[in-house]
Amino acid sequence: MIQPGLERIARLLKDVQFPWKAIHVAGTNGKGSICGYASALLTRRIIRNGRFVSPHLIDRWDCITINDKPVEEREFLKVEDHFRQINQREGINASEFELLTATAFELFNTKKVEIGVIEVGMGGKLDATNILNNQIVSVISMVARDHQNFLGNTLEDIALHKAGILRPKTPFIVNPMNEWNVHNVIDRYAEEIGAGPRIMPDTAALRQEVYSTKDWHTFADPLLPFQRDNAVLAFLAFLEVLRSRNGSMRYATSLLPHLKNKQLKGRLDTYRLAPIQDGKSAVLVDGAHNANAAEALQKYVFKNLQTKEHKDGELPPRAGWPVTWVLAMSDGKDAIGFLRALLRPGDNVITTTFGPVDGMPWVKPMDPRKLLHIAEEAHDSITGLCIPTRGTFRALCAAKYLARKNPIVLTGSLYLVGDYMRERRGIETDPSLDMKRIDQQERNRVNNFLSQKLEEQNQETQIGPTETATATEAETESIIDVEKRKLQEEIRRLDQEMEFLQLEENRLARAHLSDSNLPLSSAKLKGPATSIPFFDSEGEQNHSSQKRFDHVEDIRKRLEEFRAAPAPALPQLEPTPQNDLRTMVMQVPLRSDPESLLRGEGKPRIRAHYAADSQGETPNARLYRVPPAENFRRVTARGEQSLVRNVRPLKLGFYGAKSEETEEPLHDRKHIEGERPSKLYPKKLR
Repeated sequence: MIQPGLERIARLLKDVQFPWKAIHVAGTNGKGSICGYASALLTRRIIRNGRFVSPHLIDRWDCITINDKPVEEREFLKVEDHFRQINQREGINASEFELLTATAFELFNTKKVEIGVIEVGMGGKLDATNILNNQIVSVISMVARDHQNFLGNTLEDIALHKAGILRPKTPFIVNPMNEWNVHNVIDRYAEEIGAGPRIMPDTAALRQEVYSTKDWHTFADPLLPFQRDNAVLAFLAFLEVLRSRNGSMRYATSLLPHLKNKQLKGRLDTYRLAPIQDGKSAVLVDGAHNANAAEALQKYVFKNLQTKEHKDGELPPRAGWPVTWVLAMSDGKDAIGFLRALLRPGDNVITTTFGPVDGMPWVKPMDPRKLLHIAEEAHDSITGLCIPTRGTFRALCAAKYLARKNPIVLTGSLYLVGDYMRERRGIETDPSLDMKRIDQQERNRVNNFLSQKLEEQNQETQIGPTETATATEAETESIIDVEKRKLQEEIRRLDQEMEFLQLEENRLARAHLSDSNLPLSSAKLKGPATSIPFFDSEGEQNHSSQKRFDHVEDIRKRLEEFRAAPAPALPQLEPTPQNDLRTMVMQVPLRSDPESLLRGEGKPRIRAHYAADSQGETPNARLYRVPPAENFRRVTARGEQSLVRNVRPLKLGFYGAKSEETEEPLHDRKHIEGERPSKLYPKKLR
């Protein structure tokens, strides 16, 4: 049972001193990675350190390491037994985690560590590790909703618990990706107790001295953003340790590339296990157990597994390969939030369970049937299979036949990962792990499951035609109604047009009648009197409709002829010259460099930068000729007189070019009277 509070751990450690200094790490996600990176950096810098994280993966003592190596079982059990006797003798009633914390701190004393890297178990303010008073730096990673029964339902309440690890006049670092309300709560608490200064992860000095270096890019470029964030916090904590010890930070970044192959067990860990996958594919194992961690895991899986082509060359679909998830979660976790962030349409889900956790009797697994039901609520388009029998290898065998060639990921709880690690270690010694028998059983289970799914689909197909026919009839009726409404609207519009035409004809008839009543000369009335045309309304309506129909038919025929006619050939236009700087530069003639001038070569190698020497001169008007004499160079430019100069071989020195004969600088020589200095040589060659 979890019992927050510091009274019991204080009684256990009342006679224990802490000569070592601590890096104290709290947060919801990323604590283990930060501790792992920090411990690796300290070990690489030859600073003796101890690391205490929770929960353990395989054995209870592997959560305590000295210089990145787990302590021996014998030493662990000896110290643990000492505190168990104190607990029993004094009636402290300490929890298993409090006994484990006291054991870790005493082992740090025994092993004479200089720095202890401590991960908070739950929360911070009332966690057993918060008995420490020797922090060099406090670190708070990402804060998310977890353990709401103990920490509260809002991020502000949870952040206040995490801020409880801060100490007066002690530097602290906070992951900048946290929400603004989390930062506000932590900053207010730090101001109240006088903690600080706060170390900012993104400053101009860090960008110049760390993030722009080759060592940092070698280490950080392959990482995902959340992994880089954790690495930054660990590196800043490491720098704070060096600063407190007055150590040189000059070559601190050179240690970063050595972390490239640092793999934390149970965190994005890949395994190849022949009894399950025949050595052909891998299983990704990760201890994600809340919505934020599920979102980060989903991004990693999509980038590294779902979008990769198969070994046979088959390319993935646009949405990526479907993933088969092997899941188990602790009872009381927010399973619906976790699965909504993790699953995608078309994925497969296999729910299972894990066994009792050594030293944590309060941890209980969620019923796999309940977990599968929640997964189907989160995404109704998944394929789900429940395996109520305990055993990660059994679940992975079923996943193999359900996934075919697609990725398999085992996640949901670090306790499930621990079960997998223990089964993997004991596969050769445990006779109950008859992999051939387990594989055959799970193959039959998956075949029966898929056969049942196929029968359900066939039943739906039999019911389908009647439903389809009904839908088709309804759709046909709706189409008829739409067409009927369109025709009625067209008739109404035509009636309005006919009324307008009738009124216009009546107006014209009245105007014609008034003109006929005017007095006319007898000479002009040679024929019968002109009659006023009055049209029958029905005949006029038919005549107008026929004209409209003929007009529409004419437009339709012209449109059909236009579609059938070949596209007219476009005239070939001359390319319009553009002010292309690259083309203009390439058209500039080349000139010889000084060395080719001395050797008497005729082929130029350096493109000339044009500068007009006389009015009206252009780049194309400049000419260069090579005279026949060996030691003479004639340079002729249009509009200028010919200049002849005796050119001697040059000897290039450090401060300038010198003549072999006179050994005096070329730029100090006196020019011949009337001779113009050559523009091809600079005043000083360096």
